[in-house]
Amino acid sequence: MKRRFLLLLLLVPLPAAADDAVFFRCTDAGGNLTIQSVACPAGSEQRIQRISAPVRAPADVPSAPVAPPSRHTMPPLPQEGDEDSGLLDSAALRPEAPTAGPDDTVPAKPPLPEIYQCVSAEGNRYLHEREPAPSRCESLAITGLGGSSAPSNAASCEVVRDVCAPVADTQRCSSWQQRFRDARGRERFAAPENQAAATAERARLEAVLAESDCPLP
Repeated sequence: MKRRFLLLLLLVPLPAAADDAVFFRCTDAGGNLTIQSVACPAGSEQRIQRISAPVRAPADVPSAPVAPPSRHTMPPLPQEGDEDSGLLDSAALRPEAPTAGPDDTVPAKPPLPEIYQCVSAEGNRYLHEREPAPSRCESLAITGLGGSSAPSNAASCEVVRDVCAPVADTQRCSSWQQRFRDARGRERFAAPENQAAATAERARLEAVLAESDCPLP
């Protein structure tokens, strides 16, 4: 009686877990194996096999929206007069470079000699290097005694000297430069017989400027 009860228990499929798959391995009298999802037929050897169902992934849960990164507001820069304003002062962070003094190895050039602005009796203005200005003799009309005409070989003149004044120190360099420009122009347009003298005068004025603290124009 007990054997029959045990056989009945084997034939009755055992309850499986809700998520397990149950298969029946059936072997008949000829030794043939059959795997099926229902109980084996009578006369077959039956073995029950359970296969656990794959774990189900949890349902997708909508993720909460990601908050945008917060913007960091820079603190206001210190203003002039603030207690910590010196922290951002580049002049305070950077050491002062030593001030370059005059180069004592190069001797200073002497200043230019004086030059004079002269005015002729006719009102013409010109530059002259020496004072007083060179005199010139202006011809005078000669008459004979009693109003007669003078002899042809008679001549007379009046010595005239133009009025000259020294140029101010602030205008001395520009005056010497102008005198050099005039000499350079005379050299350029000099006649062949005057070319050598004009070149010598231009070279002399050029040397005066080169030996002074006034540059050549």
